[in-house]
Amino acid sequence: MNQVTTVNQVKENNIILVKRAIRTSGEMTKHSVAQRTGLSIATTNNLLNTLYESGEIILAGSASSTVGRPAKTYKYNKDFAYVCCIIPSPVGSQHYLSYVVMDLLGNPVEQQQVWPDVITYQSIEDLVSSLLEKYPKIKTFSIGIPGYHDDDYIHSCTLTELNGCDIVGRLSSRFSCNFYMENNMNAIAYGLYASRFQKGAAPSSLVVISFFKDGGAGSGIIINGRIHTGENHFAGEVVFLPYEGGDIYELIQQGRESIIKCVASVVCCYTAILNPAVCVLTGENISEDMCAPILSLCAGRIPAAHLPELSYIKNYDQYYQSGLFNLIIENNLY
Repeated sequence: MNQVTTVNQVKENNIILVKRAIRTSGEMTKHSVAQRTGLSIATTNNLLNTLYESGEIILAGSASSTVGRPAKTYKYNKDFAYVCCIIPSPVGSQHYLSYVVMDLLGNPVEQQQVWPDVITYQSIEDLVSSLLEKYPKIKTFSIGIPGYHDDDYIHSCTLTELNGCDIVGRLSSRFSCNFYMENNMNAIAYGLYASRFQKGAAPSSLVVISFFKDGGAGSGIIINGRIHTGENHFAGEVVFLPYEGGDIYELIQQGRESIIKCVASVVCCYTAILNPAVCVLTGENISEDMCAPILSLCAGRIPAAHLPELSYIKNYDQYYQSGLFNLIIENNLY
């Protein structure tokens, strides 16, 4: 049984390599796929046939050749399936469900927001039902949550009606497609990492720290290209750190100088324990001009040589969305 499992795992990993190569390259021949993936021509040919028969890749034409018949070129079938990312969010006293339906190359098919009075499990199920009726090609829903989940149950969510809910389990029993749930900060961190990876500048470790307007503090951790969730998905819940001066929510209300001290404390904690290469700051309660004083405070506690590269992004929404999408694509969850 172990040997069979290992053989199946190897084949599945090889299929992922081939799909990734074609998806990121546009059009490829059998030989170029084999060269890119390091697989043998025979293995590559078998995998291409499997993907072609399933419809996940399609013929793009023939490559010119000086000898023999022209080689077939393949491209990824972006419409083989759709992925839908759903992001429930609070805005003051109001709440909304943002969603985007995408093809497998990340092109948006539809992007909208719905504004229920209260975000509950039922409002998410209703949205899923209506989207599946409109887009039967959706094979996976990737849902972001402003909280953490342990054994699939949501905790410390700023959308309080979702606390204690097993969204993935309930949706999976109701609909015959895949459901994936991720903490908002983990998704943002993964989106930032994926963006750097695509530019050839992926760090070995990356931490995102946010101080949101309505959600306190949060963070996401990427180590060697993977989200670090901890023993029970609690890693990164920096709202529970012991801040000098008291409760983090009260400290945020005290304004700029208090926020700078709090952020510096988080950066110092991560530097001393994880020693990340990159630390990205975001959230409505942080601004770019805070980076220098934050680094200055950190340098007063930790040798500057060990401090991470510190940067700031204002618009985290695009990384939140791309993180939820890329987690599905890179882990072959569709």
